[in-house]
Amino acid sequence: MGSVKWDMVNPEMIIIGTEDGKMTGIAGELIDLYKTVMQNDPRYEIGTWDECESIKIFYNTFISAKVGLVNMIQDFALRIGNINVDVVTNALANSTMRIMGPKYMTAGMGDAGACHPRDNIALRWLAKEYDIGYDLFDTVMHAREIQARNLANFLVEEAKQRGMSIVIHGKAYKPDVEYCIGSYSTLVGHYVKAAGFGVKYLDPLADDPADVINELAGPAVILWAHNRKITYEYTGDQPDTMPYCAIPRDSVIVDPWRKLPKIDGLTVVHYGNTRNS
Repeated sequence: MGSVKWDMVNPEMIIIGTEDGKMTGIAGELIDLYKTVMQNDPRYEIGTWDECESIKIFYNTFISAKVGLVNMIQDFALRIGNINVDVVTNALANSTMRIMGPKYMTAGMGDAGACHPRDNIALRWLAKEYDIGYDLFDTVMHAREIQARNLANFLVEEAKQRGMSIVIHGKAYKPDVEYCIGSYSTLVGHYVKAAGFGVKYLDPLADDPADVINELAGPAVILWAHNRKITYEYTGDQPDTMPYCAIPRDSVIVDPWRKLPKIDGLTVVHYGNTRNS
């Protein structure tokens, strides 16, 4: 969502399922059709219907695992001190020989949306149903929950120290879309409420209007949940997220992406960077 037009003609791969997993005449016709509209010459993966669905669902859970791992490093940075999580994740992101490429290697908000958490939940059930003997997917989802709680507790402590309210800048699960299903912002908000604090959201597109506001009455602790540049950089569409309303002077902005510069009259906290300098 949010980049459907670009994604449609620039996929990493096209997955085509057939009953027996073999190339059929119809599969060949599909490939010929896709080649007329694809802009990036993607690879074509042929498999059984079950294999193709597995490619899709495990692709998503790999993404969830990567996000969970980089956010784990962020938690360690906050607990240990003298660590900028970006130094660590940038080194890992460039380790393409054995472990990964750079995608999903910026610690920040947790994995979100209707697909990835759902797919991990489905695989939790499947692991139990088929007696796999372990449940990595439960661990991934549990880590996602605890990371959201840690971020919420950080916001609460900031709010307590400064006598301010808590506002989350972005309620939808990503910028430029209205859908709040699977939103990490609302998960963090849940844990803020569980800690006894109220929370409001700034989001002009959110399809769930509950707790959404259009402006700030005074200084607040603001979680900068949306970052367009991080979310859509791969499409070439890279403008930064602009504030959804005027930010009152003396507010505290908690930036889990660590991209906002110093702003006169505001305190910007780069969540995950605990270096002294």
